[in-house]
Amino acid sequence: MPVVTRPSPAVTRATTTPTTERDQPSRRPATSMAARMRWLLLTAAWATTWATACAPPTGKPSAHAPPALPLHRGPPSDFISSAGLRWLLLVKPRQLLAEPELSRAIQQIIPRARFDAFAESSGVDLRVLGEAAIASFPYSTLYVADLPRGVAALARARFGERLLTEGVSKRSHSGLIRITGVIGQTPETLLTVDDRLLAVSVGDPVQAKIAEAYALERLKHSPAALQGAALSTLPELASNNGAVFFAPGPFADEWQRAAGGLLQSTVAVAIAAQPISGGKVATTVYLAGAWQDSADDAARRLRGAWSTFARSSSGRLFELTDVAEVSASSDVLCLRVELELAGLVRGVRASVLADLSEILNLPQKSADPSGPVKP
Repeated sequence: MPVVTRPSPAVTRATTTPTTERDQPSRRPATSMAARMRWLLLTAAWATTWATACAPPTGKPSAHAPPALPLHRGPPSDFISSAGLRWLLLVKPRQLLAEPELSRAIQQIIPRARFDAFAESSGVDLRVLGEAAIASFPYSTLYVADLPRGVAALARARFGERLLTEGVSKRSHSGLIRITGVIGQTPETLLTVDDRLLAVSVGDPVQAKIAEAYALERLKHSPAALQGAALSTLPELASNNGAVFFAPGPFADEWQRAAGGLLQSTVAVAIAAQPISGGKVATTVYLAGAWQDSADDAARRLRGAWSTFARSSSGRLFELTDVAEVSASSDVLCLRVELELAGLVRGVRASVLADLSEILNLPQKSADPSGPVKP
């Protein structure tokens, strides 16, 4: 008789329990993963909505964005550094050329055709400039001028046409455009400030970059030319004169003996010129220094130095007079003379423009070699 063996409850539990237990845990992780995914999606949606609501609209600047800071406004000398300055010339071309006698004298030295040619090649007519400056540095010369309205764009275009290769342009501010390139064999840099001021550095471009920094008012602790330690010792001269030449000290050895040896103790020199009636130019020489108790003696030496110069060959060339007014204070010596325009023009033409026969006033030869000599 066959024996029937029934599984015991323990065996039944051993074979069925694992299957049941495997089914139940597999459902719990699936439910947990779905919850986590829903939570992550909700969090991402909330973060995106918040960021979008807080961000400024794209494509347009924020209404609260600060506008570009205004650039410095001032005369050309405000854009010229006092550091390394060798000499500085400030001039008011439009004012000087408005004087009929002076205008005729200047045209004898620089003909109208040369002014026209410069205006055509550079885009800038020197005759209409209100104020201009030329500053000399060891490695460059900087030219700065106030521009009439509508000239800056043409000046940039003409400058670009003269470059041997395409210029490198930089715009650090909406009102600043700086272009650097090579003209001939010399590097040159042009800077325009709000299309109202032009600066051109011939040679080292550093001076144009310094002018740009002055425009941005970033050189609070670096004084401009007339505020430097040397030239600030002189009286204010730019506003009341048509042209002023400045030279800061100390002066080289060969110059220390000039003006009766006064330049050895001079901090700065200025020569101011202003046209007056009668075809003359009032010229005043200023020597700044610590004259103190020796001011009267220094004034006598300055008068003697001028008298000696006026009687020299150079003085006779420019038809100078030895009559001069000299005054002195504890820190400035002044010498004032009135110069004849006609004599100055003849001197300049003789020393710079005329040929040997004109300098020596020799008679001109006839066109016919066999003919008589013209008186």
